[in-house]
Amino acid sequence: MGLFGNDDSSQVAALTMRVTQLEQRVEQLAQLVGAPAAPQDPRMDEVIRLKRAGEPIAAIKLLREIQPGLGLADAKAIVDQM
Repeated sequence: MGLFGNDDSSQVAALTMRVTQLEQRVEQLAQLVGAPAAPQDPRMDEVIRLKRAGEPIAAIKLLREIQPGLGLADAKAIVDQM
């Protein structure tokens, strides 16, 4: 439940996915102008691999290690949308 009684996990997941898309776009633009790319946690590739391998629980656990403040419901929603 959210702060005001609403379940905001789907909204958080949607925003997180949008931020990921924007980060990818910024990286593409940075490459076009020759700017250095922002560092990305290499473990995110493992999260994606785990999800694709049919191991969503392991993917959720790893995602929560990468982003310590991320709640279980939010992490599940993000992995489900991958």
